[in-house]
Amino acid sequence: MVGGVELRDAGTLLATAPGRTAVIALCKPEDRRFVLEAADTALASLRAAGMVVDPVAVRERQADESEWRDVWKQFFRATRVSRRFTVRPSWDPGAAPPGEFIIDLDPGRAFGTGAHPSTQLVIGLAETVKETKDKLGTFLDLGCGSGILSIAAARLWPDAAGLAVDNDSEATDCSGENFARNAVTSVRLLTGTLDDTAECFDLILANIQADVLCALAPSMPKHLATGGHVILSGILREQAEEVVTAYAPLGLRLLAQSDEGEWSGLLLGRNDSAR
Repeated sequence: MVGGVELRDAGTLLATAPGRTAVIALCKPEDRRFVLEAADTALASLRAAGMVVDPVAVRERQADESEWRDVWKQFFRATRVSRRFTVRPSWDPGAAPPGEFIIDLDPGRAFGTGAHPSTQLVIGLAETVKETKDKLGTFLDLGCGSGILSIAAARLWPDAAGLAVDNDSEATDCSGENFARNAVTSVRLLTGTLDDTAECFDLILANIQADVLCALAPSMPKHLATGGHVILSGILREQAEEVVTAYAPLGLRLLAQSDEGEWSGLLLGRNDSAR
């Protein structure tokens, strides 16, 4: 029903007035009535819960999908995202310091520009794994989005075979384009879920929200090789303990935690006796 939803407030790049919040929903013209009804229902629930939401103003206008897709480009510039990685979009190629790993990225509508702290936390923890594991056989990028984590892993372990999985075909299409842009040929793509592969991996990277990571926990061990590592992010700092607790009984112990702002990244290691 909704092709995209954006939240704006005084702290976002496209800001509102202080104390005001805007919710922007993109939908097909024939779906506008359902979107407006859903908004009315949500507002009624908030009022019933005692939250202050009024005054509310609703405005409508016609917009081309390309406007939604491209407006954020003015804020995405070449950015150093970790100790060794610089991410740059096609519209801002920029120069990178000598010895830097470069990821040329056009995210499209898929998540993952490298600017979000959760993405940077995963890449930073992958660099930590690289310090003790110079050779890697296989890796899995679960919920691959733009493919940025697969590209980072392929840069760190150029001889490893990767699999990038997402349940959104638009994401896997976007990842494929970015793999081609970065000459990454060692990563296969799969539109589906973790249950759609029976493979085991030496490293699993997942930048997904905490409740999904907890739900995935029981399935992780059968996809992780003995002595393997799991890097998780998309986790708010207050949720980190909950995620660690979900994985610990499955033989995946916390090796390191990195925090940036309100976000946490977790590095988990598998006990050899867990399989």
